[in-house]
Order: sequence, then structure tokens, then C-alpha cells
Amino acid sequence: MTIPENISDRVNWAIEFAWNITICKIVSEEIKINKEASLQMHYSTILKTVLDLIKFSPKDRVEIELETTVNIEGKFYIIDILLTYTNGILSEKHSIELKCYKKFSSSGGKRGANDIFMKDVYLDIYYSELYLQYQFANYATCLILTDYLNFINPKSKKTKNWNYDISQGHSFNGGHFTTSIGGKEVDFKLRKMYEFNWQKSGNYWGTILRPKVAENVL
Repeated sequence: MTIPENISDRVNWAIEFAWNITICKIVSEEIKINKEASLQMHYSTILKTVLDLIKFSPKDRVEIELETTVNIEGKFYIIDILLTYTNGILSEKHSIELKCYKKFSSSGGKRGANDIFMKDVYLDIYYSELYLQYQFANYATCLILTDYLNFINPKSKKTKNWNYDISQGHSFNGGHFTTSIGGKEVDFKLRKMYEFNWQKSGNYWGTILRPKVAENVL
């Protein structure tokens, strides 16, 4: 295992490594999750441990903050996890958004609103682009976890929620999204390219989303 020397790359590495550990612990039922709040709690705890382990100099500093509120043109947004780090020379920030959908709730009932979840995945991507655009973060990552196979390998894509396609291998180069879901109006633009590359572990699928190319001007 090779850990990058550059602190930005090290933080990227830690985000992915902690994500993989978290999924392994969920699959083995060492930790239990229900909604995003429990995933955020467990993941942030593991991430902090990994970040502490990759500080290789007295000048290295990494801070982790949950539920950070930022004001963008008069509207408030909440960053799930915000990492602030420095090596004494370079100082940067990395935002992390998490999404989790389980087929069954903790009460055992079947969970619906899968169309809202798909739209919300795209909204998290949009928020991440805003954090970059308005310089609340230098880098952004979206982490998604589900045990719902139809998201990954759908039998059909005829319904309107598939305008927010999150299936295996789907890629898109930005776009203007206006398809309403759950009776709520939607209107936002994405400017970067993304690809859904789901990795299966036990009965779960996880993916990491980061922009693949420079901005696509719409």
C-alpha cells in the first residue's frame, strides 16, 4: 500500500480508504446504519482516525467538521463533512456529501421515495459544485451507499425519475435538470462530468463521485 506524499492526495486517499472500511464494517454488521445520519456518524469517526494516521509532519494539521452551514447568495446550505487541512505551506478544504438509501427502515417497513433519493443524489452533486464555485472548498466528494439493486441495475428506465439516472456505468457531462419529483419543482445546472461506478460488497453497493473533467459551459 502506497500513501501519497502530497497532503491533498493523502486526504483524497483517506476519504476513499475510510469509505471502504466503513462499508466493510456495515456489511459484516459490526456497525449498523439506517439513514444518512447514522452513516455520517460512523463514517466521520473512521475518517478522523485515518486522517490522524496520515499526518507525517508536525506541520500537518487536519480538522474535521460536521454539518457546516454556508451562505451562498442569501441561501443557506449545510455541508455534511468539511475537512480543513494544511502542511504549513498549503491550506485547503475538502467537502464531503453522503447519501444512503436502504430498502427497509429500522422498523422493518419497506421504504419508498426512491425517486426522491435519486433526485437528491443529483442535488448533492449540485451543492458540491456550488461549494467549489464559491470557494468554500477546493475539492468535493459525494459518497453514496444503498442496498437497492434497482438503482444499480434497473429493469426499466421509462419513469421520469430516471432523468436522474444513477445506474451502473451511467455518465453525463453536466446538464440542466428541471424534472419535478414528489410534487416539488426542480431547477439546477451541473457543469462537470460524472460517472457512476458502483462497487458491490455483500448486499450493498457504494460509489464515489468526483468531477472527471473541467467545467462544461452550459
